[in-house]
Amino acid sequence: MYALGKDYHHVIREKLVELLDALRKEVGAVEGRCFVDSAPVMERDWAKRAGIGWIGKNTLLIHPKAGSYFFLAELIIDLELGARRPHERLLRRLPPLHRRLPHGGHLPQGYLLDASKCISYLTIELKDAIPEAFRGKMDNWMFGCDVCQDVCPWNRFSTPHNEPAFEPHPELLAMKREEWEELTEEVFGKVFQGSAVKRAGYQGLKRNIQFLVEKLKS
Repeated sequence: MYALGKDYHHVIREKLVELLDALRKEVGAVEGRCFVDSAPVMERDWAKRAGIGWIGKNTLLIHPKAGSYFFLAELIIDLELGARRPHERLLRRLPPLHRRLPHGGHLPQGYLLDASKCISYLTIELKDAIPEAFRGKMDNWMFGCDVCQDVCPWNRFSTPHNEPAFEPHPELLAMKREEWEELTEEVFGKVFQGSAVKRAGYQGLKRNIQFLVEKLKS
Protein backbone atom coordinates (compact mmCIF):
# COMPACT_ATOMS: atom_id res chain seq x y z
CA MET A 1 0.00 0.00 0.00
CA TYR A 2 2.80 2.44 0.81
CA ALA A 3 4.05 2.21 -2.78
CA LEU A 4 0.84 3.30 -4.53
CA GLY A 5 1.68 7.00 -4.39
CA LYS A 6 4.81 9.09 -4.14
CA ASP A 7 7.89 7.72 -2.42
CA TYR A 8 7.29 8.02 1.32
CA HIS A 9 11.01 8.62 1.93
CA HIS A 10 10.70 12.03 0.28
CA VAL A 11 7.21 12.91 1.50
CA ILE A 12 7.93 12.15 5.17
CA ARG A 13 11.36 13.76 5.08
CA GLU A 14 9.83 17.04 3.89
CA LYS A 15 7.44 16.93 6.84
CA LEU A 16 10.30 16.29 9.29
CA VAL A 17 12.18 19.27 7.89
CA GLU A 18 9.06 21.41 8.43
CA LEU A 19 8.83 20.10 12.01
CA LEU A 20 12.47 20.94 12.67
CA ASP A 21 11.92 24.47 11.33
CA ALA A 22 8.86 24.83 13.57
CA LEU A 23 10.88 23.71 16.61
CA ARG A 24 13.54 26.30 15.88
CA LYS A 25 10.93 29.04 15.65
CA GLU A 26 9.39 27.89 18.94
CA VAL A 27 12.44 27.23 21.14
CA GLY A 28 15.41 28.77 19.31
CA ALA A 29 18.59 27.13 18.11
CA VAL A 30 18.12 23.38 17.71
CA GLU A 31 20.46 21.11 15.81
CA GLY A 32 19.12 17.90 14.32
CA ARG A 33 18.92 15.45 11.44
CA CYS A 34 15.99 13.72 9.76
CA PHE A 35 15.93 10.01 8.96
CA VAL A 36 13.39 8.05 6.91
CA ASP A 37 14.85 4.56 6.40
CA SER A 38 18.07 6.37 5.55
CA ALA A 39 20.35 5.41 8.45
CA PRO A 40 20.92 2.38 10.71
CA VAL A 41 18.48 3.63 13.34
CA MET A 42 16.53 0.93 15.21
CA GLU A 43 13.35 2.91 14.72
CA ARG A 44 10.87 0.21 15.68
CA ASP A 45 12.49 -0.37 19.07
CA TRP A 46 12.98 3.34 19.73
CA ALA A 47 9.32 3.91 18.88
CA LYS A 48 8.36 1.22 21.37
CA ARG A 49 10.50 2.83 24.07
CA ALA A 50 8.98 6.21 23.23
CA GLY A 51 5.53 4.85 24.08
CA ILE A 52 4.10 4.88 20.55
CA GLY A 53 3.06 1.23 20.70
CA TRP A 54 4.22 -2.35 21.24
CA ILE A 55 5.67 -5.05 19.01
CA GLY A 56 3.01 -7.44 17.69
CA LYS A 57 3.28 -11.09 16.71
CA ASN A 58 3.78 -9.94 13.12
CA THR A 59 6.93 -8.10 14.33
CA LEU A 60 5.42 -4.70 13.48
CA LEU A 61 4.89 -1.78 15.84
CA ILE A 62 1.21 -1.58 16.81
CA HIS A 63 -0.54 1.51 18.10
CA PRO A 64 -3.74 0.73 20.05
CA LYS A 65 -5.78 3.33 18.14
CA ALA A 66 -4.10 3.21 14.72
CA GLY A 67 -2.94 -0.37 14.20
CA SER A 68 0.28 -0.68 12.19
CA TYR A 69 -0.54 1.21 8.99
CA PHE A 70 1.78 4.17 9.55
CA PHE A 71 5.35 5.20 8.79
CA LEU A 72 8.18 5.44 11.27
CA ALA A 73 10.72 8.23 10.87
CA GLU A 74 13.04 10.09 13.18
CA LEU A 75 14.08 13.60 14.00
CA ILE A 76 17.21 13.29 16.14
CA ILE A 77 17.90 16.59 17.89
CA ASP A 78 20.01 18.06 20.70
CA LEU A 79 16.94 19.24 22.64
CA GLU A 80 16.17 17.36 25.83
CA LEU A 81 12.60 16.07 25.84
CA GLY A 82 10.41 14.33 28.38
CA ALA A 83 9.80 10.57 28.25
CA ARG A 84 6.61 8.53 28.05
CA ARG A 85 5.93 5.12 29.54
CA PRO A 86 5.98 2.27 27.01
CA HIS A 87 2.64 0.65 26.19
CA GLU A 88 1.87 -2.62 27.89
CA ARG A 89 1.46 -5.35 25.31
CA LEU A 90 -2.19 -6.19 24.72
CA LEU A 91 -2.85 -9.74 23.51
CA ARG A 92 -5.80 -11.36 21.79
CA ARG A 93 -6.62 -15.05 21.41
CA LEU A 94 -5.93 -15.57 17.72
CA PRO A 95 -5.08 -18.50 15.45
CA PRO A 96 -1.31 -18.86 14.99
CA LEU A 97 -0.13 -16.08 12.68
CA HIS A 98 1.91 -18.39 10.45
CA ARG A 99 -1.25 -20.27 9.42
CA ARG A 100 -2.79 -17.06 8.08
CA LEU A 101 0.14 -16.10 5.82
CA PRO A 102 1.07 -17.53 2.41
CA HIS A 103 4.86 -17.69 2.68
CA GLY A 104 5.76 -19.15 6.10
CA GLY A 105 8.18 -16.38 7.03
CA HIS A 106 6.74 -15.83 10.51
CA LEU A 107 7.63 -18.44 13.12
CA PRO A 108 4.74 -20.29 14.83
CA GLN A 109 5.20 -18.54 18.18
CA GLY A 110 5.19 -15.10 16.54
CA TYR A 111 7.46 -12.13 17.30
CA LEU A 112 10.16 -13.45 14.92
CA LEU A 113 10.41 -13.20 11.15
CA ASP A 114 12.64 -15.12 8.75
CA ALA A 115 13.27 -12.21 6.38
CA SER A 116 14.56 -14.53 3.64
CA LYS A 117 11.02 -15.93 3.33
CA CYS A 118 9.26 -12.57 3.41
CA ILE A 119 7.41 -11.64 0.20
CA SER A 120 8.56 -8.03 0.55
CA TYR A 121 12.17 -9.19 0.64
CA LEU A 122 11.69 -11.55 -2.30
CA THR A 123 10.01 -8.95 -4.51
CA ILE A 124 12.00 -5.84 -3.53
CA GLU A 125 15.38 -6.54 -1.96
CA LEU A 126 16.32 -9.85 -3.58
CA LYS A 127 18.34 -9.17 -6.73
CA ASP A 128 18.67 -12.79 -7.87
CA ALA A 129 15.94 -15.05 -9.25
CA ILE A 130 13.11 -15.83 -6.84
CA PRO A 131 13.65 -19.39 -5.53
CA GLU A 132 11.34 -22.04 -6.98
CA ALA A 133 10.34 -23.03 -3.43
CA PHE A 134 8.13 -19.94 -3.32
CA ARG A 135 6.21 -20.64 -6.51
CA GLY A 136 2.51 -20.65 -5.71
CA LYS A 137 3.09 -19.15 -2.25
CA MET A 138 3.29 -15.45 -3.05
CA ASP A 139 -0.44 -14.74 -3.13
CA ASN A 140 -0.03 -12.72 -6.37
CA TRP A 141 2.00 -9.94 -4.73
CA MET A 142 4.27 -8.40 -7.37
CA PHE A 143 5.80 -5.71 -5.14
CA GLY A 144 5.92 -5.97 -1.37
CA CYS A 145 3.21 -7.53 0.78
CA ASP A 146 0.58 -6.34 3.28
CA VAL A 147 -0.76 -9.69 4.49
CA CYS A 148 0.76 -9.59 7.98
CA GLN A 149 -0.98 -6.22 8.43
CA ASP A 150 -4.22 -7.24 6.74
CA VAL A 151 -4.71 -10.12 9.21
CA CYS A 152 -3.82 -8.03 12.27
CA PRO A 153 -7.01 -7.29 14.28
CA TRP A 154 -5.61 -3.99 15.53
CA ASN A 155 -5.77 -2.59 12.00
CA ARG A 156 -9.55 -2.39 12.27
CA PHE A 157 -8.75 0.92 13.98
CA SER A 158 -6.62 2.23 11.11
CA THR A 159 -8.06 5.08 9.07
CA PRO A 160 -7.42 6.31 5.49
CA HIS A 161 -4.66 8.87 5.04
CA ASN A 162 -5.35 12.44 3.92
CA GLU A 163 -2.04 13.01 2.11
CA PRO A 164 -2.55 13.82 -1.60
CA ALA A 165 1.01 12.70 -2.40
CA PHE A 166 0.09 9.13 -1.44
CA GLU A 167 -2.75 8.88 -3.93
CA PRO A 168 -1.95 6.44 -6.80
CA HIS A 169 -1.44 7.51 -10.39
CA PRO A 170 -4.90 7.59 -12.07
CA GLU A 171 -3.95 4.85 -14.53
CA LEU A 172 -2.32 2.53 -12.00
CA LEU A 173 -5.35 0.90 -10.39
CA ALA A 174 -7.15 0.64 -13.75
CA MET A 175 -4.49 -1.61 -15.28
CA LYS A 176 -5.64 -5.14 -16.18
CA ARG A 177 -3.72 -8.37 -15.80
CA GLU A 178 -2.80 -8.43 -19.49
CA GLU A 179 -1.35 -4.90 -19.22
CA TRP A 180 0.81 -5.95 -16.28
CA GLU A 181 2.08 -8.98 -18.16
CA GLU A 182 3.00 -6.78 -21.14
CA LEU A 183 4.32 -3.90 -19.03
CA THR A 184 6.74 -1.68 -20.94
CA GLU A 185 9.48 0.47 -19.48
CA GLU A 186 7.64 3.55 -20.73
CA VAL A 187 4.43 2.66 -18.86
CA PHE A 188 6.44 1.71 -15.77
CA GLY A 189 8.12 5.12 -15.75
CA LYS A 190 4.75 6.84 -16.15
CA VAL A 191 2.63 5.13 -13.48
CA PHE A 192 5.46 4.79 -10.97
CA GLN A 193 7.02 8.23 -11.41
CA GLY A 194 8.42 9.26 -8.02
CA SER A 195 7.24 5.98 -6.46
CA ALA A 196 9.07 3.67 -4.06
CA VAL A 197 8.52 0.91 -6.64
CA LYS A 198 11.63 2.33 -8.30
CA ARG A 199 13.48 0.41 -5.55
CA ALA A 200 12.81 -2.81 -7.46
CA GLY A 201 13.12 -1.11 -10.83
CA TYR A 202 11.51 -2.05 -14.11
CA GLN A 203 13.47 -5.29 -14.52
CA GLY A 204 12.78 -6.32 -10.93
CA LEU A 205 9.05 -5.77 -11.29
CA LYS A 206 9.01 -7.64 -14.60
CA ARG A 207 10.80 -10.54 -12.92
CA ASN A 208 8.17 -10.64 -10.15
CA ILE A 209 5.27 -10.51 -12.60
CA GLN A 210 6.78 -13.26 -14.74
CA PHE A 211 7.22 -15.44 -11.65
CA LEU A 212 3.53 -15.05 -10.82
CA VAL A 213 2.40 -15.56 -14.43
CA GLU A 214 4.35 -18.80 -14.73
CA LYS A 215 2.64 -20.00 -11.55
CA LEU A 216 -0.79 -19.30 -13.02
CA LYS A 217 0.05 -21.07 -16.29
CA SER A 218 1.57 -24.13 -14.63
